[in-house]
Amino acid sequence: MEAVLGIFSSKGKVNGSTVSLYLESDGISVAGVKRDQMGLATLQFADRETFSSVEERNSALEQLVRRHHLQNSRCVVVLSADSYQTIQVEMAELLDSERRDAARWQIRERIDYPPEEAVIDLFEVPPFGSEKKPLTYVVSAQQKLLRDRVQLIEQCNLSLESIDIPELALRNICELFVEDDRGVALLLLLEKSGILVIVREGILYLVRWLSSGMEDLIPFADGDYEALTEQLDTIVLEIQRSFDYCESTFHLPMVSRLLVAQTQREIPAVISYLNDYLVTQVEPLGFEGILAVAGESDQIQLNRHLLAIGGALRQEDN
Repeated sequence: MEAVLGIFSSKGKVNGSTVSLYLESDGISVAGVKRDQMGLATLQFADRETFSSVEERNSALEQLVRRHHLQNSRCVVVLSADSYQTIQVEMAELLDSERRDAARWQIRERIDYPPEEAVIDLFEVPPFGSEKKPLTYVVSAQQKLLRDRVQLIEQCNLSLESIDIPELALRNICELFVEDDRGVALLLLLEKSGILVIVREGILYLVRWLSSGMEDLIPFADGDYEALTEQLDTIVLEIQRSFDYCESTFHLPMVSRLLVAQTQREIPAVISYLNDYLVTQVEPLGFEGILAVAGESDQIQLNRHLLAIGGALRQEDN
């Protein structure tokens, strides 16, 4: 099972198509990305099915597989936020062969299942432009949960390539913006929560989950501006704290811009308010000129599938 959690890997080209699934408690989003021989990506489709039980979950995925002719496709599975933990650990000067066991020992009191049932992977975040020691993080998921995901994929005639996490899926979205040489931040506003990532030169420096989501903003979107700004003040504070943390911990200069992906609907005041109160440029996320999209679909609709799209943008060495 350790090999299945291939979350962190070096970068390389992928030729052909990659399918990604984002699994939640009540729905599955699926996206397909095809790369040409130059590595340029096209989003072929993005779709979603909802369900209310495990039996309906299997049926929902089978429908998506049939609808988009995905039988035997290799796929990336993006875990939901409640399916894993990311924990900072101290690795000192350990040999590579000792690092996993040391990480498993360190997290034993911070996970709610026996450490021997933990499937783990490690990654490092180096300080920007500094020779200080990188910070090491462990991603841990319970073995039986991952086994359930593997069985679901196999039953639906898909070939599991790797298991990923939301922050790295959004990192892949950020990497599309190659013209931003100072990096970008991306804020995805989901229905009940938000997720912020800060990325530069392919390195994920920070992820922060926000308790505010679209359902906190939409009730005030068409009139009660004061109540809306109260909600947005909380988001501004979380984002500014994130920027400050990256500067103090990683010596990371301010990124070029913050891209905001709204989902249920577009609220223009969100962009204008964040732009007024944050020191970096704030813009809505848009794929025009960045990612080719087959067929017709507006950006808000694409944002609803953003974690699946990010998973499908994952690249591996040949």
